[in-house]
Amino acid sequence: MIAGPLGLVALIAAAIAAGGGDDGSPLRHLYLLPALWAALARGVHGGALVGLLAGFLQAPLIFPLIERAGLSRPVVDGLVSLTIPLAMGLTVGRLVDQSRGRGVQLRALLEIQRSLAGETAFGARLAQVAALTRRALGVDRVGLLLDAGDGAPLTESAPCAPEPSDSPPSGSATPCRRLVLPLDAGQGPVGTLTIERNGDLGAATRSAAQALALHVALAVENARLTERQRRFAQELEDKVARATQRLREIDRAKSEFLSVVSHELRTPLTALQGFSELLLARDVPPDRARRYLHHVQTESQRLGRIVADLLDLSRIESGRGLSLRREPFDLRELVECNVEVFACQHALHRFDLSVAASLPPLCADRDAVDRMLKNLLSNAVKYSPRGGRVLVQARPAAERPGLVELAVEDDGVGIPAEALPRIFEPYVRIAHPETATAPGLGLGLNLVRALAHAHGGLVEVESLPGKGSRFRVLLPA
Repeated sequence: MIAGPLGLVALIAAAIAAGGGDDGSPLRHLYLLPALWAALARGVHGGALVGLLAGFLQAPLIFPLIERAGLSRPVVDGLVSLTIPLAMGLTVGRLVDQSRGRGVQLRALLEIQRSLAGETAFGARLAQVAALTRRALGVDRVGLLLDAGDGAPLTESAPCAPEPSDSPPSGSATPCRRLVLPLDAGQGPVGTLTIERNGDLGAATRSAAQALALHVALAVENARLTERQRRFAQELEDKVARATQRLREIDRAKSEFLSVVSHELRTPLTALQGFSELLLARDVPPDRARRYLHHVQTESQRLGRIVADLLDLSRIESGRGLSLRREPFDLRELVECNVEVFACQHALHRFDLSVAASLPPLCADRDAVDRMLKNLLSNAVKYSPRGGRVLVQARPAAERPGLVELAVEDDGVGIPAEALPRIFEPYVRIAHPETATAPGLGLGLNLVRALAHAHGGLVEVESLPGKGSRFRVLLPA
């Protein structure tokens, strides 16, 4: 683009020469046009080059005139016409360079904002910002250090290693200048911007770097706010999705619960109605009548347990809590009695009992502890349908002084790890092909946990699918 102004200079020089080379020719003022053209097209270097060339072309005409006439009016006019193209070329070229530099910086800022607002990883966006900053400032290296907010700072540089063109020639004494600027948008520093150049960092570059650092800080702060908002929106969306899924599961569980409750209530009621009708309608031998009455008593007790569980669940869900009647009692006798009853009723299972000799008396609600143990034993039997060993232990908790451990372990189907957090929730029954027909409301473990917490204790579980489960109730002694 410098060829056009140079051609115009040659044309003006030829026109002046064709006119006789008169030092007073008004055509010499036209040298200002190619100087302005070069300054607008190529900046300060183009304007200075064409302005200097115009001065050289006029010098052979002006200097002899100075020798002949001194500083006369024509001489002063000639000197002005000689220096004006160079002065205007330098001035306009510098303004053009500054304007272009600001344009480059503005475009870089827009690209920085677009890159920081992208969807890629923040580290990759930061590397792109470093490259854009280096290009906008025209320096050799740029480094960015940012506080990521999680304790681990992010660092990026452009280029990552010195390029061949960045290294000074062998034996050169060119210094490497470095400028470190804080990235502060008014809310406190968020990092630093480091620029390096093999050579001097001029005042214009320093000023541009300071302005760019402020804009980069604003862009980084906006990007961080956007990132936080995006994470918050994603977390909120995930929580809403989980809550919706949980509500669906609860709704489905309650529907299944109502179906199970209807079945569980119908079974003892049918037995009570059938045996009572037989006793009233027929003359039954005493031994058979006694057996019928035993069935009536068993089913009525079963019905009572179902009603008690439902009442307890209602108290828990309403926040009223469970009423306890604490009194000292012998835990050994309670455990032995329950193991004996379950061993008589379930011939497929082998019940082992281990009670520590140092077991202290327990001050608790005997009926509540009895219900917890019955629920755990019932689950151990239901969820080991092929039979197997059921181990019941009662002993002081070795790792937790002041607590008594009541544990029930079985060799049943076990519980998957992902289902363990849900087994203590109401209405929950973990699906398994071997236990799909097992009776129950899905309330047993929920009530065990509620009764243990009411005593100031807790419940722990360990389980492996296909290996069995171990439940531990820890109660204050």
